[in-house]
Amino acid sequence: MDNSIYHINFSKLCEKYNLGQLTTEPEQVHGGFLHRMYQLKTDKDEYAVKALNPQIMKRDAAMNNYIFSEKVSNVALQNGINALPAIISKGSCIHEVEGQYYLLFPWIQGKTLPTGIVDMDCCIAIGETLAKIHRIDLTQLLDRSEGENEPVLTTDHVDWNEYAIKGQSDNLVWSSLLLDHLDKLYYWDKLADASAKLLMNNCVISHRDLDQKNVLWDKNKVPTIIDWEAAGITNPTLELIDVALYWSGFESGNLSEDAFCSVIRTYQNHGGKASDNWLDVLNCGFQGKLEWLAYNMRRSLGLESTDDSEQQLGTREVIKTIQALNDYADIIPQCIEWIGGIDESGMRS
Repeated sequence: MDNSIYHINFSKLCEKYNLGQLTTEPEQVHGGFLHRMYQLKTDKDEYAVKALNPQIMKRDAAMNNYIFSEKVSNVALQNGINALPAIISKGSCIHEVEGQYYLLFPWIQGKTLPTGIVDMDCCIAIGETLAKIHRIDLTQLLDRSEGENEPVLTTDHVDWNEYAIKGQSDNLVWSSLLLDHLDKLYYWDKLADASAKLLMNNCVISHRDLDQKNVLWDKNKVPTIIDWEAAGITNPTLELIDVALYWSGFESGNLSEDAFCSVIRTYQNHGGKASDNWLDVLNCGFQGKLEWLAYNMRRSLGLESTDDSEQQLGTREVIKTIQALNDYADIIPQCIEWIGGIDESGMRS
């Protein structure tokens, strides 16, 4: 069996883990960019099933990372965060059938806030939630004896020129765009790496992907934090900036100063500490976007994709991410100005 492609069998999943008999055909739920999520209804219950991307599961650290992230989710829940950990069955949070791995969750009612929609109540709730997560001592989960989960913010440098050549060879639509951006990409790489080295001594364990698609809201605007798979070590101020941008409309191109400042102000008012140099933090913010760009180039080139649809997704994300990098570079001076206004007035109302 080819373990590099999806092999989804819901009937056998239900049988092996005693989930009950399927009552309807499982329906795919769209929103994420890495794995495949389904709504599964049986005569026993209703579940959200995440079929983990086989290409990602081939990575040496993948299994341990998912197990660790679920430990983070559970400790967060125990400390008052409205988190949604995966269901434990047969002693593990990872469910396996015929070489395909799954995470299984109870299905809960709630809606995500669409990307680009700015809601001030949600900004306040997210700022408070992030501060609470950062105040939890999660270092108990680290296995220092084996050097796992050490705070490393730097990453291997990418040969962007090599990707451009491969893209040209495969006649991919993003190849000329990448060539036009080579100087910028290498510059952003160096900028992010230098800044990361200045931030790596101030780290927490956190969610690390707290955008709109990973928060469900009930009718009273109470958030449930889902999708903890990226949980790990990060600089708290770096995550704060990312979250403030997510929830203030950056991805739609309509960034709201009030929303951006509201997230940061609420975070600080609820005990969150933002003690790092803001420009260093913003420069380090290139790192995650560059990593996402490199990953999607590999998907688009067929080097790390499960099928044609994922290759096409990778191609779309490459173009989208290059534009996002340009937008991010342009917005940094504006963010510095807005943050300066918060700092000058303290916790401004």
